[in-house]
This record gives sequence, structure tokens and C-alpha cells, in this order.
Amino acid sequence: MISDFFLYISWNVDPALYDGFITLRYYSLFFAISFLLGFSIVKKMFIHENAPIEWMDKLLMYSVIGTILGARLGHVIFYDPTYYLENISEVFMVWKGGLASHGAAIALIIAMWIFSKKVTKKHTLWSLDRLVIAVALAAGFIRIGNLMNSEIVGIKTNNEMGFFYEYKAKGQISGFFNIDKDKIKFDETNSDTLIDNIYFPKISVTIPLGNQKMNPYYSEAFSNAFDYKSIESDADFFSSPNKNDFSITSLNEMVLPIYIITRIPTQLYEAISYWIIFSFLFWAYWKKKWYLYRGRLFGIFLTLHFVARFFVEFFKEHQALSNSSALTMGQYLSIPLVLVGIIFWIKSKKIDTD
Repeated sequence: MISDFFLYISWNVDPALYDGFITLRYYSLFFAISFLLGFSIVKKMFIHENAPIEWMDKLLMYSVIGTILGARLGHVIFYDPTYYLENISEVFMVWKGGLASHGAAIALIIAMWIFSKKVTKKHTLWSLDRLVIAVALAAGFIRIGNLMNSEIVGIKTNNEMGFFYEYKAKGQISGFFNIDKDKIKFDETNSDTLIDNIYFPKISVTIPLGNQKMNPYYSEAFSNAFDYKSIESDADFFSSPNKNDFSITSLNEMVLPIYIITRIPTQLYEAISYWIIFSFLFWAYWKKKWYLYRGRLFGIFLTLHFVARFFVEFFKEHQALSNSSALTMGQYLSIPLVLVGIIFWIKSKKIDTD
């Protein structure tokens, strides 16, 4: 929804598209769609260049394994090594979340080197020049999946396009009070507070207590747990500093205020950036025939993709490094990949078509 008083977008999307005997999440769906579309695009290129279609199945296998394995290990090594050293059994639990595109990029290069040696017998760049077009498309879908999960959030903003991750906020509140999050209600109050030059809209939260008796400790504990100074940097709300600021309705519902945090939708910024890069690479392949220049498409992809990633990182909450760091981990990892991309782009030369 869009508030009338303070313009923002309330993102109340359940990450699970279907939750039954088997849970289907939007992230998994977009991940699968990206591979299917990518497979179709690369297949069209193979047909165009009279490359054996039999290569496609093995290309899919190498790229899927390389992407998932590399992205997971990239997250483990670059973003949270301390945690996984203490919880080694969780390293390959991909379903728990935690994938890094930098790790995927490195792993895909290795996977295509193996694929080229064992299958195509062509130069590794022949495979990479074609695969990166599909990867650019897939990267956009992955970021939409992150949006559906309400993860990889942006910095605080008062922009009217700011997102309040309502579903995640309700999940935190329901977990604290041990109730069904679908029973929690949010209502606007047409009020806000100013902290660090950012306005935070105040909303009223109605929490059904059911058969529980009201205990004033609930409000005090909630206020302490979600105090502005103690919340995580990627939090979605914070509590009122007044621990007695609550009421009880005749239906035994607890009503208390919270201040919500609206954020820049960096997932959308990245998705759009990657789809623009995909469109350019797709055009360059079919109209400019740059696939005839070994390494050019690969170099352009690395350069544009990680330049986009570098700049979008300025609008994300810091990850893996302290807030005192000038750059984020994602930016530090992007710099060498941009430089490698520029080298391949500049040094690309036309090759024989035979």
C-alpha cells in the first residue's frame, strides 16, 4: 500500500508462493526461471553458430553446479567466515540463504574452463562470451527473488519510493509475542519522529492476546528489545521510547506504537541495471556480432555488471564489514573483477569464424 500521509510502499509479500507438503518460494521460482530463459537464449546462439546442440545439457549442468557452489562458497568465505568455521555443517545448506555473486562469477569461469576442456575443445572465452548474456538476465531475476524475501535491503530514506518491509516486521513481532503474524494489524497514525535527519512514520500495532492475561512487562520487554539504539542496521522498525505507551482493548488486544523504517529498494535498482546490461549484450551479439571478438562480451559483462554493483552498494546497508569502512565487501570484491573485465574488453580481437 501507499500511505497518504507519508509516502512509502509497504511490502507485505510472503516469500513462500505455496506452502504445503512442499514449500515453493518466489526466490526458487525466479532462480529456476532464470536458468530456463538463459538455456533458451544460449541454445538459440548455438543454433545460430551451428554448434552441437548436445553441448547444451552439459553446459546447463556445469553452469548450474558452478553458480550454486560458487555463490554459496563466496558467501561463506567473503561474508561470514567466522560463523561457518563454527558451524561447518551449514556450509552447503543453500536453502538457509546466503549466496554471493562474486563467488558465482569466479566459479563460472572455472566451470567454463572445465567445460571447454572436456566438451567443446574450444577456447574458454568462446563459452564465456555466450554464457554471460544469459547470466546478466538471470542476475536480474535473482535480485527480484531477494526482494520477495525482503533481504539485501537499502539504506534508510524518506523518498516516496522507499520500501517498508511489512511482512518481515510482522514476523519479528509475532515471534516476540508468540502469535500468528496474520492476526497482527498495522494502522497509520499520521505522525512521525525525526532522528538523524530521517523521518520515521509512526504506526499503531494491534496484537491479539487471546486467552493470555495482559502483563505490563510485555510492553517494557518489547521496548527494550527493539530500542532504536540496539536494533540491527537492517531493522524494519523500532519501538517507542515510552515503555508505558500502550493500551488494551475490550477484545483483549494490545495496541502499541512502533516507528517504521523505509528503505531504498536496492534490489530493484540492481535488477533493472542487470536487465539493461543484458539488453546491451543481447544487441551486441545479434546486431554487432561481437561474439566474433574473443573475450569482448565477457569483458563487457564483467565491467558493466560489477560497476553497477559497485555503485548500488552505496545505497545498501553495509554487509560483512563494519560501518566505519569506506567501502562494503561487495565493492572491494567488485574492483578486481571490473579491472579484469576492462582488460578483456580492450584486448579482445577478432577471430576466424571457422
